[in-house]
Amino acid sequence: MSIPLDRRNALRLALSAALVAPQSALAVDAPRKLRALAFDGFTVFDVRAVAAAVIAMVPEQGAALASAWTNKLFALSWLETSAGRYSGFAPLADAALAFTAQTMHVTLTPAQRAELVAVFARLPLWPDALPTLTRMHEAGLRLAFLSNIGADMLASAMRRHGLERVMEPPLSTDRVNAFKPSPKAYAMGPAHFGLPVEDIGFVAFGGWDALGAKWFGYRTAWINRLGVATEPLSPAADSAGPDLGAALRLAGIEVAD
Repeated sequence: MSIPLDRRNALRLALSAALVAPQSALAVDAPRKLRALAFDGFTVFDVRAVAAAVIAMVPEQGAALASAWTNKLFALSWLETSAGRYSGFAPLADAALAFTAQTMHVTLTPAQRAELVAVFARLPLWPDALPTLTRMHEAGLRLAFLSNIGADMLASAMRRHGLERVMEPPLSTDRVNAFKPSPKAYAMGPAHFGLPVEDIGFVAFGGWDALGAKWFGYRTAWINRLGVATEPLSPAADSAGPDLGAALRLAGIEVAD
């Protein structure tokens, strides 16, 4: 028995739709290829040198002082961000250190505090930093810092390690007078690169920074160098790990075993 023409046409259309639909869905769901990466400074610069400097200056209480100083620095930066104020990284770091030292009954002169704050401008690189950045640059990715660290400090640290060969000028929050996680800070990435946020990845040192960048719209890699607990809020970072291999995976670059 022959099948009517209109029924044959309907069957052909249904079969075509079944074959095409999965391919279309894959095309829609495929993530856009990243064209640039923005880095928090401490994913590249080893901030442990700050604690080492504090311990060298104040051996008995140095470790506790360094930890409390860091916590107070973040607390003050978030306080200023929520209030729409901005002091800049170095002045805020000095204020946080003065407060912490006084609270812990540690005597530090203004010159000693300035010496410790200045360590942020001469931090060493994490061992995987330069090889990974070079590989990303050679793969055609545009790279830049997007950091709360002051512009002068970032520029000095970049020159110290020759990073200007693989990275574009740094994006310090000095440009917008707002610390991360302010949206004003994260907006520097699309403005600088001239790309939609969907084409830019953000590489965070702190879990809170990965979360803030994710809320802004970036695909994020969390470089959990210090093995701290995951932030309790959602969404999670797109890629996470103890080193910059997580950033390579975010960018779709093969990570060596």
